[in-house]
Amino acid sequence: MSRAARMWALEPATYQSPAQVALLGEGAPRIPFPIYLVEHADGLVLYDAGLDPDHAGDPVGGYGEMAERIRIDFRHEHLVEHHLDRLGFTLADVTTVVASHLHFDHAGALKRFPHATTYVGAGELEYARAPERFASTWFRTEDFDDRHGIAWTELSGDRDLFGDGAVTALHLPGHTPGSLALLVRLRGQSFILTGDVVHTRGAYDAEIHYHGDVDSVAARASLRRLAHHERASAAQVWIAHDPEDWERYGGAGEKR
Repeated sequence: MSRAARMWALEPATYQSPAQVALLGEGAPRIPFPIYLVEHADGLVLYDAGLDPDHAGDPVGGYGEMAERIRIDFRHEHLVEHHLDRLGFTLADVTTVVASHLHFDHAGALKRFPHATTYVGAGELEYARAPERFASTWFRTEDFDDRHGIAWTELSGDRDLFGDGAVTALHLPGHTPGSLALLVRLRGQSFILTGDVVHTRGAYDAEIHYHGDVDSVAARASLRRLAHHERASAAQVWIAHDPEDWERYGGAGEKR
């Protein structure tokens, strides 16, 4: 089985939970909007695309009152192209993009990669374009508009992206219809990057689905399947929006 060469957790834009701010004030933890970059022999893989780069420095301009309410911190230094440049790459070097799902905080920069193959879970695009009312505030049609020319490939199951076991998309629906996690095998360790399959370590351990999941039964089944993948692959589960997991795995930077 092959291994990916390197992986980076990019320095993320962040937000604060209003409930935690009400309880803890300014000391409430800042929660990451995660983006990961994986270097494989066949090209760079981007897992998730964060916020819309057109609104770096002015998140209220793109996300309105919600950006103020959850105190989004999104600066130019958080842009994907800034990180790529610092690592010696360009946007053109990213040949594969995996969208965990199409909520606004994961899909904003997908339009930067029309040259890449962009994987999305089956049913995700259809739902994102006509979501149920309760979920509608989490999708922005601007992020996945046809005019961007995004080269979508839908996955109805797991997919070994390069056929060598190094990087595998895991279909774990429930949070949204097409939610995807990503199993990355490196030389020294392996990670399962969760997207929003689960939001906190406590929820994962207790098998508690998120209140905003579109299908709570499927979401809990996916939590059980995620635990199976963790055992079978001897991988570490990195819960993307959990600040303690970012501390646990060393925060932003290179992983081998």
